[in-house]
Amino acid sequence: MRKVVVMVLVSIGLLTIASAPAAKAVPINVQASGAQNQVATVAAVAGAPVETWTQTYIAQQDFQRGYMFWISTSKTIWVLIKANENATTGEWRVVKDTFVDGDQEIDQTLTPPAANLYQPRRGFGKQWRKPSDLFDKLGWGTTPEFEESTPMSYLTGVNGGPGRYLLLTLGNQIFSLSEATAGQPGGTWTLVGMLIPGNPNARPFTPTPGGQAQAATPAAFGPVAAGAATTAP
Repeated sequence: MRKVVVMVLVSIGLLTIASAPAAKAVPINVQASGAQNQVATVAAVAGAPVETWTQTYIAQQDFQRGYMFWISTSKTIWVLIKANENATTGEWRVVKDTFVDGDQEIDQTLTPPAANLYQPRRGFGKQWRKPSDLFDKLGWGTTPEFEESTPMSYLTGVNGGPGRYLLLTLGNQIFSLSEATAGQPGGTWTLVGMLIPGNPNARPFTPTPGGQAQAATPAAFGPVAAGAATTAP
């Protein structure tokens, strides 16, 4: 994806769900350094679900009707799709990041319909431009792509059932992602809260853009299947 250029010191208060994904959330303090993949595990009663926190580098881009996250530890792209622009829950898809250097980074024939909208690049763009329903589902990017180091948690399911993740985004949103099948990312997501500005436990960070879209020539609205791969200038 990108070389990591962000160093983040994390010391925040997040939500922990103590049992099943639908259980009541309780507060927990998580402390982690900027080092990748440091893990803190919440002690649990024998036989109860176990919560594991991992400091993880991700890339993120917001869209008109959803979000894309690149997860460095699995080299996958998590696609969160909204039913409409105001939805706070929806479908969670997981696709493999198949982008390699030399692939087409951006489609020069596509122009966003407004100055504040963006065409996704590299791995995000490759999935977005494929002949699928992702463009229709997500729309255009409303931010560029950014990278950050952020705490993520995984809570195992009761009796081996589906688990759930918590993810803190660059915009201080807290997403809960519930598996449809135990141990397999993908299912549904819900925006469960936000870190409030001024919270003494909030973590500082400096976002770094993944890169602005290059100039493009006008074309019909919407992406087309990418042609032969070209090396970006």
